[in-house]
Amino acid sequence: MRTLTTLLLLAIAAFSSGLKIQPGQTAPRFSLTRLDSAQKRVSLRDFADSARHAAHPEFGRVVVLSFWSTTCVNCKAEFPRLQKWAALHPEVQFLPVLVEDVDPAEGLQWLRSAGVSANGLHDRYQVVGKSYGVCEGNLCTVPALVAIGPDQKVNFVRSGYHPEEALESLLDKALVPVKAKP
Repeated sequence: MRTLTTLLLLAIAAFSSGLKIQPGQTAPRFSLTRLDSAQKRVSLRDFADSARHAAHPEFGRVVVLSFWSTTCVNCKAEFPRLQKWAALHPEVQFLPVLVEDVDPAEGLQWLRSAGVSANGLHDRYQVVGKSYGVCEGNLCTVPALVAIGPDQKVNFVRSGYHPEEALESLLDKALVPVKAKP
C-alpha cells in the first residue's frame, strides 16, 4: 500500500509541472481518426499549414486541441466555455482529442452531452497525448489545451481546470503567434 501511495504521489508531482510542450515550439504532427468515422483521419496539416494556406484558404487556421477523457468531470465543466468561444471564432479549428481507449460512439455521445458540436478525434493509444506531454505511461493530465498557429508553432498551453481563470481572454491571446526564443 505504501508503494502504491508513493507511486501515485510521484505521478502527481510529474504532472503538476505542466505540459512538456511550450509556446514557440513546433507542434508535433499527428494523424487521428474522427470519433464519428473510424475511416476518416485528420492531421494537423489539414488545418495548420501556412504553405498550403497560400493556395487554399481553408488551410492555415489556428487549431485548438482540447485533450479530454470520458471520466473527467472537469472536462465536462470546461467544454461549454470552449464551445462558446469556438463559436465566436470561426477562423479557429476546435478539436477535442479523446485520450482514452473507449468505443468512439461513446466518446461522441459524451461530447454531445457536454454541449460540444465539434467532431472529436480519437487518440485511443495516447500516442498524440504522449507527444504533446499530456500523457505519460497510462496517466493523462486532462483537461489540457494546446493552441497551434498556421505556422505549426505552439501559441498557448494549459493543463488542468481553472474555473476562475479568464479562459476566453487567454485563448484570444493564443490567436496571436508567439515569437520563438532565440
